Amino acid sequence: MISQTVRGNAMTAWPDATRLGEPADASRPWHWLARLDDGGQAPLPLGWNAAARQWLSWDGSALSPAEAARRFQYLGPALTPAEVAAAVPEPAAMEPAAPPMPLDMVPRRAAMRNHILIFLGTLVSVIFLAEKIVQWRGPH
Repeated sequence: MISQTVRGNAMTAWPDATRLGEPADASRPWHWLARLDDGGQAPLPLGWNAAARQWLSWDGSALSPAEAARRFQYLGPALTPAEVAAAVPEPAAMEPAAPPMPLDMVPRRAAMRNHILIFLGTLVSVIFLAEKIVQWRGPH
């Protein structure tokens, strides 16, 4: 269970209220944390060094559990590739079903009829205008 504590105006979540700033499973090396100052918009993975009881970032800097509890929210452990592969469904299960036909879509036969009627209307109007132009010019 994740316990929540109030720090100033921000609510932080850590797995154990008695060990704020420490991960749920200390044997796992990587965990996802979110910064409290940006509202958790950009989660980042931080390494946990169980022997030294400190967080390590990608640039080599270290944070104490107290500092981490003050600045970050705990999201959970980072999954290994094997755990991710086990969580991904089989390809057959991922095949999308055929999308339903939109209600406003005109069936193909009706669409062809509409195109033919538009073409015939255009052809008739062009012939009509051509005859009128010939009549206006008169005989040559």
